[in-house]
Amino acid sequence: MPCRYTLFLVEATREKLVELLELQRIDSAIDLVNHRQRHLPEQAELDALTEALAVIDRAAGEQQLKADDAAARQNKLDREVESVAAKVAAEEAKLYSGNVGSPRELSSIQAEIESLKRRRSTMEDLDLEVMEEREGFETELKKLKEEADRLNSSIAQVTEKRDAALAEIEKELSKLEQQRSAWVQRFDQELLGFYDGLRSSKSGIGAAALTDGACQGCHMKLPAQEVSRIRRSEGLVRCVACGRILVVVS
Repeated sequence: MPCRYTLFLVEATREKLVELLELQRIDSAIDLVNHRQRHLPEQAELDALTEALAVIDRAAGEQQLKADDAAARQNKLDREVESVAAKVAAEEAKLYSGNVGSPRELSSIQAEIESLKRRRSTMEDLDLEVMEEREGFETELKKLKEEADRLNSSIAQVTEKRDAALAEIEKELSKLEQQRSAWVQRFDQELLGFYDGLRSSKSGIGAAALTDGACQGCHMKLPAQEVSRIRRSEGLVRCVACGRILVVVS
């Protein structure tokens, strides 16, 4: 449907409305800078790196637990191997001491020695397997820690870039806010309040130029007779299609 206009009771001269467009330009610039601040590519990169580091840290924690468990099992096997070896040595000492004369007892000692040696061999084989398993965990853990170091280095670099970008944005925002503070003093509080209310409900655009017969807020084209009527009107004019303040600039 065509974009019709309505007059509003807030008083404003044509010149004051043109000045309102400059305030709108400043406000739009502020909105754009705030949007950049909320969607910094450096922050997105930093978030991705931080998430990746968290994944690596969790994996490293799991590998560390596995390596610690393997180390505990290896230490236990080492102690058992040492214990069995000590028993073998004690039985062999008894066997060759010359204090045992009974053939049956000598045979029993020899059988015990053979049993202990088989047990020791089995535990040594298992100990070797656990040692290799532990080394595998520790190798993977080393790789994860190297990756974590690389990510931490990248995080430090990107954080520096992010902070520099934020500092630049803060400077730009400060400059724009100063400009806005100077401009708002030009307007009647009623007009300013009405404009700010529209901005809050109209995606940040409270005032729009009437250019080439179209409202630049909603981009709706007006019939030629309505454009002529608006150009002849006095006071504040609103676009019925979008509700924004229409400003005739030429």
